[in-house]
Amino acid sequence: MFIDSHTHLNSPTLFENRKKHILDFEKIWWQALVNIWADEEYNKNGITISKEYSWDSFIKCTVWLHPYEVVVGNINENNIEQKLNELEKLYLENKDHIVAIWEAGIDTHYEWDINLELQKELFKKQCDLAEKIQAPIIIHSRNDFDSTIEILQNYKKLKICFHCRWYGSEEIEKLKNYNLENYWIWFCGNVTYPKAQNIRDSLKICNLENILIETDAPYLSPQELRWQTNYPQNIQYIYDFIAKELNIDTENLKEQIKKNFYSLYKKYHKVNHWENEFTKRGNT
Repeated sequence: MFIDSHTHLNSPTLFENRKKHILDFEKIWWQALVNIWADEEYNKNGITISKEYSWDSFIKCTVWLHPYEVVVGNINENNIEQKLNELEKLYLENKDHIVAIWEAGIDTHYEWDINLELQKELFKKQCDLAEKIQAPIIIHSRNDFDSTIEILQNYKKLKICFHCRWYGSEEIEKLKNYNLENYWIWFCGNVTYPKAQNIRDSLKICNLENILIETDAPYLSPQELRWQTNYPQNIQYIYDFIAKELNIDTENLKEQIKKNFYSLYKKYHKVNHWENEFTKRGNT
């Protein structure tokens, strides 16, 4: 059974044919799928998908405000509180469907005005809200890992997930040294790329209980399908690759990822129901 911890069936690329993509995912004997927010359209689409499959309880979504929204000016000093209030309201109205805050963090990759101080303010406020509603927070951090960790030092009891698109072993070692109580590193298709040795190095020094696996579909297809649109069913290629890299059996990796997933979401919404349903599926 496979878990895709981060996908975008709520994206314009995949949303229209989402039912087909979910059926294709079911063919590889799936367990759970979490649609990740990227903008307001993604938010609405993610909630729509979760409601369509509310009978199943395996398909959930996340919502929140990406640091890129600051960079392009959609969030500024005049509307930051309004945007935060709107999304808290969205969460409270749909908390049976929303399982985490995403993508929060710091991104200094862009060449234009990054407005770093406002990014930090937004990030801190998202951490405050995650504490308030007792939700996990999923981190988008690019080119400024130190600032991200410095802020997270004040939120050590949060359940924190790192979307591992850019981290190498240096960042993972720093993370270990900060003694965060609950954190997970998510690996996706780019771990399979020939030039991504830094990501494979980080994979090998992670504790297995701190790993989750994602497709990030429709982006970052695994090497076998590179330059093609990515889909949730391609998660199997990533599992097989990671199992080989770690010299463990794929079935053992699946079992560990399931434990990690439950550890992340065990006190959140209907996850205990998910596990019961997964067990029933496995026995039929």
